[in-house]
Amino acid sequence: MTVAIIANYLGPKLGIGQYIDQLIQPLVRSLRQESVDVLVLGSPNAVKNTPALRDWQHWVEDADSATLKVLPQLDDAPGKRYAWFALRFTSYCKAAGIDRVVWLSNPIVMPWHPPTLAVIHDVNEWKAAEKYGSRLKTALRSLVYLDTSLKCAKTIVAISKATEADILYFRDSAALRQKLKVILNGADSQLKNQPPVSIPQPEHPFLLSVGRIDPAAKRLPEAVNLVSAMRSLSNVPWELHILGGTNTSTQAAGEDFLQSVKPLSWVHYHGHVEDAVLAEWYRHTAGVVFLSDNEGFGFPIAEAASFNRWAIVSHKNAAGSESGSDALITIDAEQSQSAAAEVIYRLQQGSPPTVSLPSWADAASAYADAIREL
Repeated sequence: MTVAIIANYLGPKLGIGQYIDQLIQPLVRSLRQESVDVLVLGSPNAVKNTPALRDWQHWVEDADSATLKVLPQLDDAPGKRYAWFALRFTSYCKAAGIDRVVWLSNPIVMPWHPPTLAVIHDVNEWKAAEKYGSRLKTALRSLVYLDTSLKCAKTIVAISKATEADILYFRDSAALRQKLKVILNGADSQLKNQPPVSIPQPEHPFLLSVGRIDPAAKRLPEAVNLVSAMRSLSNVPWELHILGGTNTSTQAAGEDFLQSVKPLSWVHYHGHVEDAVLAEWYRHTAGVVFLSDNEGFGFPIAEAASFNRWAIVSHKNAAGSESGSDALITIDAEQSQSAAAEVIYRLQQGSPPTVSLPSWADAASAYADAIREL
């Protein structure tokens, strides 16, 4: 059996980039232990920005049966990318001897493709009609990446029980239930193993915001309001430090938000940072604020837990408990005063309890089982 694992994303290494970076090594090793040949098809952007792909030759034991190839078509414009996979991917698979396909993100699955496993991270296209700039763009994205995958893939993997519940809420059917399974993401972040580095250490206590600079989806104005209320209630000069990059669909809104907070001397934006720098920020923060309502998982929550830090999350975030367990402070993001009082009280109690969360090794083993069942 030769399995093609498609690892792709656009923009900086944020949620899906973290997912691929953590999963790919144990997954390849798990498949190779069962003598399954593996071909990883990485987008140019993913290979450039994902350490596990960028450093492939340093950890792959058997290059003849576990190969990485850069597939430029994965970074093409949406129309060209879709056309290539619709019209030419099957012949590519035949030429390469591929008889199973695994899409780790943004799947494009056709009935004539080899048996395919498609991973669904979230269904935000169904929750927000103008999520990607307009109703038409969002509907087209939903059709390509969600509805077609649910219909044509042999196996659908949801990365959390919250994502599974969302899929069934919008598209429940007996046929879908037969091929839908949940494989929980690991939460044992490798960031803990990063060496200490120097960062511009804040003089005052601070909360950390990590993720895509998408003001509406990530509730960034509410995060600012929360810290502002904490400053007023506690007479402590709390700061908010924001780490992350933008993608094409939300770049304009992100830039507008960053411009709007420039007058606030206690809000600091550091852009997208390397893993060692990110780890250092986690080590020094009092807590991570992550107020997105609609998340399939939420890597900053899991990363905060791995550093034994609180994660401040929206009470509407159904996936929070799967990624953070007992290390959560749950608030109503729209009630900044009461939320600030709750956060201050909980932070005064000290560090959260050490939590036991799913591992990436367990996730990789479950993926390998699902791939063999194709």
